[in-house]
Amino acid sequence: MRTPLLLFSFALLLHAEAQINLGSMMPKGSGAGVTVEDDNDPFVPNSFVGSFRMESHMYKNDVEEKGSPVTMRYWATAEQTLIKTELPEQKGDEMRMLTDLKSKWQYMLLTDAKGKKTAIKTRKKKITVKDDAKRPETKVTVTDQTKVIDGHNCVQMIAENEQGTWIGWVAKDIPAPFADMARNVKTGDPGLTRRMAEIQGFPLEFQWVEANGKERMVTYVLDVQMTPPAESLFSLDGYEVTEMPSMTIGQ
Repeated sequence: MRTPLLLFSFALLLHAEAQINLGSMMPKGSGAGVTVEDDNDPFVPNSFVGSFRMESHMYKNDVEEKGSPVTMRYWATAEQTLIKTELPEQKGDEMRMLTDLKSKWQYMLLTDAKGKKTAIKTRKKKITVKDDAKRPETKVTVTDQTKVIDGHNCVQMIAENEQGTWIGWVAKDIPAPFADMARNVKTGDPGLTRRMAEIQGFPLEFQWVEANGKERMVTYVLDVQMTPPAESLFSLDGYEVTEMPSMTIGQ
């Protein structure tokens, strides 16, 4: 099962194991081993400050699928992140997701075809997933293969389990935004945290190949900037803000 590039699951694209387990990470109601509650944890600043563009190509039987590639744009300051997805031939409304890690608010920013701007404001949630020891074990290997991508020396890393194989070229000199991205949508999955910690650095190219060999996703991380984005990108000026009520799911 491949994971689509969604605003609420952008963190999952950066790690093959996370792609496999999207279904277990999103709330399906009480009793599903998932608890959704307001995030009242202490503020932790982003470790990655900067921006990048992530372009993902999906293939089936070596033919690129309709709707591919999908592009995600990511901007981060120490306190906020902004995400935007772009689909081929996308028309009409534009949608972005703004997360304020310090004030614990999230905003779905919508701009319609006529330029009207609406922001749907919700309390930032903490999604806690029960650690499942039955999940497939993942073997992570750091090879001796290297190559330079956009001036960064990258080492090849391979992650394998019964679901498939992830092969990435990892830049050790760029702080990985995994934990930052995960904090936007979830915390509290001990197993995933352990597996993500094994990938040290930022993969600038990677591919995920299903065990059946028929489906694969190839991703390129482009335009990496290690300087703070303009504050105007995170501004709510001009938006009509509507606050949605908070809710709790699970126990």
